[in-house]
Amino acid sequence: MKHAPIKVDYWKTRLLKGSEELVDSWLMKSPVPVLLAKSRTSKHGDFRFPRMGRPAYITVNHDLHPVEFLITLAHEIAHFRNWQKNGRRVRSHGPEWRNAFREMLLQVLDAGLFEEQIAAAVVKHYFQRKLIGSGSSEQLNKLLGKTLEDSGILRVADLPEGARFTLRSGKSFIKGKKMRKRYQCRDVVSSRIYSVHPFAEVQESIVS
Repeated sequence: MKHAPIKVDYWKTRLLKGSEELVDSWLMKSPVPVLLAKSRTSKHGDFRFPRMGRPAYITVNHDLHPVEFLITLAHEIAHFRNWQKNGRRVRSHGPEWRNAFREMLLQVLDAGLFEEQIAAAVVKHYFQRKLIGSGSSEQLNKLLGKTLEDSGILRVADLPEGARFTLRSGKSFIKGKKMRKRYQCRDVVSSRIYSVHPFAEVQESIVS
């Protein structure tokens, strides 16, 4: 099922505190529209190539943790920069994209926007491995989970197996087992199995 982007102009409210000026500098250098999107279990964001008279644009899931939101935004702007410079002649997550992405992450690290442990996890996952692509490390996810506990926001990862919960999309699920990085959850209405991100925000929950 396709998820249409939510066309709003308040996406900057999802940014990590203190990162606004840096993000503005990225977009001055790489002017591309950014849209918030509904929660998607398959990806955190994407870069859409221009087609049929429609300009290029970026979408980022609206319900990401601010740290994850900033990293995803950098990831997608790097795709835009790579496309501007090289078109489609190079691999999506090849060295050209990787260099652009790491350049922006270095700016985030140099600005001291991440807490020390989070910065260390970012360096380990995105700089100490030769190949990087979508997704974040388990270590970073755990650190973000600790941060989320302090915020009072309830996430799928906080619920016990078998709990019934409703996401911001309005869909209700029964939480199942964790499969690698996501949970297999059964849709209450259709009984279909979905892969749900551990940090998806829960609106209501029932624990039996």
